[in-house]
Amino acid sequence: MVFSDFSLSALLLIAAMLCGRIIPIPLAYHPLSFFALFCQALAAKVHLNLSRTTMQQHTSGVMALLLAVGLPMILLACTYLLASWSLLIDAIVLLCCSNWQLYQAQAQRIGQNLDKSLLSLARTQARLLLLRDTKPLSQLGLIKAIIESLTLRFSQHIIAMVFWYLIAGAMGLLCYRLCQIASQQWSVKLTTYQYFGQAACRLHALLCAIPYSLSALLYRLQSLKTHTAAPLPAPSEGQPLPLTKLWLLQHVSRTLHVSLVGPLYYQQQLVRRIRLQQTNEPNLADLNRLLRLQQHQFTLILLLLSALVAVSLFSQ
Repeated sequence: MVFSDFSLSALLLIAAMLCGRIIPIPLAYHPLSFFALFCQALAAKVHLNLSRTTMQQHTSGVMALLLAVGLPMILLACTYLLASWSLLIDAIVLLCCSNWQLYQAQAQRIGQNLDKSLLSLARTQARLLLLRDTKPLSQLGLIKAIIESLTLRFSQHIIAMVFWYLIAGAMGLLCYRLCQIASQQWSVKLTTYQYFGQAACRLHALLCAIPYSLSALLYRLQSLKTHTAAPLPAPSEGQPLPLTKLWLLQHVSRTLHVSLVGPLYYQQQLVRRIRLQQTNEPNLADLNRLLRLQQHQFTLILLLLSALVAVSLFSQ
């Protein structure tokens, strides 16, 4: 029995997704956590003067992104040149990029604490998912923010990982994940990185366009009934979202029948975003339902990859 390159890639994906689910790497020791610290230190070195012109901040952001992403990519390329078995390097990259289980488990713990009316503890635990100040959030606002965060993270960590690895291999996957982390650390929602983080934000939005669209289609398939999609809010109502990101959140809002998005706070700065209005506001049951829907998607992806491996083997 001879495995083709595509079959081996699919098998590696299945193994990495299962391994990441069974034995997740703690965030404190995760390689991408160290890269996030590197991005923070790099920004502190090259983005000291906020009084610089917009063009200068844009330029320094582009140069910082090239350095932050380019250096690990060069190291990975050199490792491939020296390695006798490239699949081992692929496996290591996949394991480093598949950490969705940690966020899912954290969301489950938050849900359990909310069920016990431990709102203060739930707010503290939610900082890992939301990467912002959670003290001003009510229980409704916390649940809504977690639903939005889980929706985007599942697409970024699972759908995008599968897509970019099958399309561009481990090099493409690592490039995508590094851009994602840089975009999070240099969030344009913060005044400090409003211009400095534009390059990372736009590149990440571009790389997420197809994964977000695939995720939206999966939620569409999971809808039991056909509902009218939420209309695109007028730009005057708040800060607009990228089209594919908005499309994804609209499908989740329609599938769960709850309102999503809306204004949020980043480091005590109010960001007025568009709002997807539905009849109901989200509650704990909707959060648990979203987790179940994502678990079904995870299982479906594993089955599809297994089917692709089987078809590839029998077609030889």
